[in-house]
Amino acid sequence: MLLLAAGPLCAPALATDLGIASIYQSAPAPVANWTGAYTGFSGGNAWGSAVVADDPAVNTHARPFDLGGTTKTVTSGYNLQNGNIVFGYEGDSFVTNRRGGFDFPGNASFNEQVKERWLSTFRGRVGFGQDNWLVYATGGAVLGASMVSGPSGLSSDQLWHLGWAAGGGVEVKLTRDWIAKVEYLYVGLQDKSYLTPAPSVPSNQRVLQDDHILRFGVNYKLPWGILDSFFKQH
Repeated sequence: MLLLAAGPLCAPALATDLGIASIYQSAPAPVANWTGAYTGFSGGNAWGSAVVADDPAVNTHARPFDLGGTTKTVTSGYNLQNGNIVFGYEGDSFVTNRRGGFDFPGNASFNEQVKERWLSTFRGRVGFGQDNWLVYATGGAVLGASMVSGPSGLSSDQLWHLGWAAGGGVEVKLTRDWIAKVEYLYVGLQDKSYLTPAPSVPSNQRVLQDDHILRFGVNYKLPWGILDSFFKQH
C-alpha cells in the first residue's frame, strides 16, 4: 500500500527527469535571414574635388577646386548568407548635381565649370550579420559621366570616366522584407582630356575627380522564393 501511494507522488519528478517539461518551453527566436534578391532607393550628399590641368605643351598650372551636391540612387543586388557571414553583389545608378568651377587669374570673365552628371557602381560586398543588423565592406568598379564647360556654357565637352569605389555601411531589418541602410563610398575617377578654350588659345584640359558619398536609404527584399531556394541548395 505504501508503494502504491508513493507512485503518484513520484510522477512529477519522473516527468521532469524524462524531459517532458521541455516540450512546453518557448521556441527560440528566428535567426534573421539575409539571403535573397533586393532593390532599393537612397539619397544623400556628395563632396570632393576636381583638378583641371592645362596641356603641359601650353601651361603646367593645375587648378584644384571643390565639387559638392546631392545624389539620388536606385539599387539592386543579391545576398548569400553562410552562418553569420553575408556575401553579396550590388549595382546602382545615381544622378548627381555635383558641380564646381573657377575663374582664370587676370580674366574673371573667363571661367570653367565641371559637372558630374551620373555614376554607376558594380560592387562586391562581404559583411557580418547579427540578429537584425548587418555591417559590411564593399568595393568594385565605377562608370561615370562628367562635363566641362567654358564661359557662359558657350563650349562644353562630356566624356565617360572609369574608376573604382570602396566603402562600407550598416543595415538593419525593419521587418522581414524592409531594410534601412546608411553607406559611405569613396569614388576615384580616371583623369581625361577635355577640349575647352583657355584665356589666350584653345588648350587640352585634363580633369581628375574624386568623390565622397554619404547616403541613406531603404531596400526591399524581393519575394523570389524559387531563386532563394536554388542558392540555399547550392
